[in-house]
Amino acid sequence: FESFSLSAALLKLDPEDGEQIMEYLKTHVLLSREKALLQASVREQKKLLVENAKLKKDIEQLRVQLQEKQRRRTVKRQNKSRCFSVSAKALLSQSCSQNDFTSCLQLPGSLVVLLCNVKPCKLRGVASQARLLCCSSPDDDDLALLLPPSGSAPGDRVTVTSYHGNSCLFTLKKVERLQVDLQVDGGGVASYKGGSLQVKGKGRCRGPALTCCCLR
Repeated sequence: FESFSLSAALLKLDPEDGEQIMEYLKTHVLLSREKALLQASVREQKKLLVENAKLKKDIEQLRVQLQEKQRRRTVKRQNKSRCFSVSAKALLSQSCSQNDFTSCLQLPGSLVVLLCNVKPCKLRGVASQARLLCCSSPDDDDLALLLPPSGSAPGDRVTVTSYHGNSCLFTLKKVERLQVDLQVDGGGVASYKGGSLQVKGKGRCRGPALTCCCLR
């Protein structure tokens, strides 16, 4: 209604150029609208550019943090490996075969007591399939071999008096569970849950150098 009134007024004031003036105004209005839309689009693009720049900055910060964490993990693993290699160099490597006599270089003249049927593991490249039982002082400063009774032969079975085993065996950490009850009494006799470790017909296993201690 307003547009019609404006057109009529222009035609009335200037019958010759009124239509051209009206077309000019319409064109100007359309151009103004397009300009407004274009400006809005430019503002939106600038906003997107700012957001993209912020995202890139955040991504770069995360990348730097991840690289730093990875570097720390690598250094930590290298330090652990270095510590293990240094401590391992001080270890002695000995092979003890069950049912075979030890050589002169391997515990000369001594028989030992082995805890067998443990999970094989490697120490400095040597496979270990049993544990050598030793008497250990409470502060772990003194260590001595647990010896079988005199007259024992390699391969003799060591049993526990008054103990017939459990009907249910734990599948994990057997050695850790057994070690709690492996002791050496005041007389130097090795025992498990109060029963002496013995070789039937030959005697009991003893710790000749340490008493009132644990077995490891």
